[in-house]
Amino acid sequence: MGAWAAVLGLSGAITGRVDLSESGERGVHAASVFALLSAAGLAWALASGDLTYRYVASWVSYGTPLPYRIGAVWAGPTGALLLWAVALGLGATVATSTLRRGTVLRSWTGALLALLLLAVLAMASLDVNPFLRLPFPPEDGRGQPLEWMRPVALVQMPLGYCAMALLAVPSVMTVMGALGTTAWRDAARRWALVCWALLGAAMLLDWRRRYGDAAWAGDWRWASVHAGTAFAWAGATLLVWVTGRSRHSSAAALAGFAAFTLGLIGLTLRRATGWNGVHDMAGSAAGRALAWGGLVVVVAYAMSGLLARRGSGEGGARSSRGIAARAMAVSHVATLLVAAALVAAGFERVSEVSLREGDRVRVPDTFGTPWTLSLEGVSTVGREAVVANVVAVRAAVNGHSRGFVGAEIRSLYSGEGREPVDQIALSGIASGLAQDLKIDVGEASTTDATLTVRFVPGASWIRIAGLAAVLAAFVAAGAAGAAGAAPPVEDA
Repeated sequence: MGAWAAVLGLSGAITGRVDLSESGERGVHAASVFALLSAAGLAWALASGDLTYRYVASWVSYGTPLPYRIGAVWAGPTGALLLWAVALGLGATVATSTLRRGTVLRSWTGALLALLLLAVLAMASLDVNPFLRLPFPPEDGRGQPLEWMRPVALVQMPLGYCAMALLAVPSVMTVMGALGTTAWRDAARRWALVCWALLGAAMLLDWRRRYGDAAWAGDWRWASVHAGTAFAWAGATLLVWVTGRSRHSSAAALAGFAAFTLGLIGLTLRRATGWNGVHDMAGSAAGRALAWGGLVVVVAYAMSGLLARRGSGEGGARSSRGIAARAMAVSHVATLLVAAALVAAGFERVSEVSLREGDRVRVPDTFGTPWTLSLEGVSTVGREAVVANVVAVRAAVNGHSRGFVGAEIRSLYSGEGREPVDQIALSGIASGLAQDLKIDVGEASTTDATLTVRFVPGASWIRIAGLAAVLAAFVAAGAAGAAGAAPPVEDA
């Protein structure tokens, strides 16, 4: 059905025959349904633990909890391709359905998205088929890494995949709209804003997931680079900027190609299970220069949006366009706050302490205020194959208790071995508006522990301002859709 959609869609776009284009669109609908059924079949095989499938044996074990078994659909590169196809197919279905029937923009958008869908489905079917069988099923599967067996990963991973896949929709709309004569900016801008917001949410979850991972203590701000969402977000930002202003058609088309390329880079990095050198790059001079350069670009984008709105004197308190303009202003301000918070988070204060149960120690925070930390106990908690050593620390500042902070080291056991096959250290976090208290466990026994204490300024504002930026972008997309509900007559 993907091949049907691509062939007839391109034929209809080239010849101008609406019937061929509409047949191609129905092919996209059918291919999306079948891809969704394939993903559901893979999820069922994972949930039931059918180890006759190579993919199932590679990503689940009998000790893997059910939610993470289903989440293994997008854990491996082969399943990720299937999810990519589902997101792209559904995006193409919605995009073509919302464009005016019989226009050149609708024909070419549907045809090119169908061609891309065909390529993804071909890779999933012929190259890395997730339904390959094993000649002899193993006694147990390999399971998943411990870092993926966390609730935040169940949301962060599929959201990032889907958002990056959907970026193809406004990219194609921008390129084909800029090269044609049909009105395209409103539709492309709505899609660009939605993708920008989804990718922003994925980046927030990337940061949150790595923020609590002790192995990423100094590099958690690079998490979105590691996951590829930062590249796609940059492409979505470019599309939001281009579609919000009257640019020359060649510049808009070039921006569409660039955004599509950045989204593809992000998907490729994620499909390849990440960028192995991200830690080394984060500590290198080139990496720091790239980070500061990217931060300057983000600030310039947000400031240009605010200055452009002020210069144009956009008003209309009751109009949809006025609501969209104000929502974008909120999004720009929130983006600037996120950038400032990321800079502030780089000036953390770190202390190493060793405590016995019942001991207390005074540790200064970022602002020089002493905190009192006491080790209340070390516990071992086991659930199936996962065993966690949890360290409970009581924190107090200026005579006021901040409650308990629990840091842990999780160990994964498999088979009859007494040694863990995987370990992960998770930070204990006490959040505050000015700074966060983070505690990581180095070593722990039944009565004492070695801890790394970090005070991270501004970390909460990354989450608060980031969420505000995402919600404001969704509001702007909805208001832009209402403003463009009655488009002008387009060419047929």
